[in-house]
Amino acid sequence: MKLSIITINKNNALGLERTCQSVICQTFDDFEWLVIDGASSDNSCEIIKKYDKKIAYWISEPDTGVYNAMNKGIQQAKGDYCLFLNSGDWLYSLDSLSKAFDIIKDLDEADIYYSDCISDYSDFWEMPQKLSIDDLYLAKALSHQNTFIKRSLFFEHGFYDENFCTISDSIFMVKEYWLYHSIFIYINTIISVYAYGGISITYKNAKKELHEQVKNIMGDSEFNILIKRINKNIRLWEISKKIIKKIIIYYLLPYGFYKLYLSLKNTLSKKT
Repeated sequence: MKLSIITINKNNALGLERTCQSVICQTFDDFEWLVIDGASSDNSCEIIKKYDKKIAYWISEPDTGVYNAMNKGIQQAKGDYCLFLNSGDWLYSLDSLSKAFDIIKDLDEADIYYSDCISDYSDFWEMPQKLSIDDLYLAKALSHQNTFIKRSLFFEHGFYDENFCTISDSIFMVKEYWLYHSIFIYINTIISVYAYGGISITYKNAKKELHEQVKNIMGDSEFNILIKRINKNIRLWEISKKIIKKIIIYYLLPYGFYKLYLSLKNTLSKKT
């Protein structure tokens, strides 16, 4: 199975250089690499040209946003699976892809393979080994930097919706799970490091938009069941936190202080 790595970039020359270095140093080589630049005004094109011999396809032209650029990459890709490694992201280690595909070769065929992920702030997300719609709705959406997506899904079910700024990849995953019953398989590794920041962090309407889109996809009755279940789990978690806090305050802390008191007492008695 061949992989297409798609890198989109706009005016992020520094991040693009880091991404490029992580790609060209991979021990795994059964992939093609595409770079889609949004007519950058910095020196991004010079960096792309620097790695031109390693890049199967690249273009620099105006686009209408992140998902427009990602869709351009999908249309030009020829691999069986796509990995979106945007400028600023980087592959976790020199053998990230080798490790991932060593695991995949022993697994059943999936529409989407996904792994745990880590950010450049060292925030770590351990993904569930079996996904549920709850996971996808609660913004635990699969990190596209750590997801191999079968390219044919885009042609069969539709490309990323370019009407949204930040949630189209989440919508895509919800549709694949809920409407098309695609096969998701967890791989126990980390593929890439996600560069924290960008428009997805600052866009205030994302949560509301995702709420409405998931509701449309699932239908009112199923969506209401989902929300009730999530709210119940949140309440149970809040109750659990209160119980844990009470145990710490009323039992563990006094016991810890008592042990400290005995330790100091024994130390002083030995000295005398």
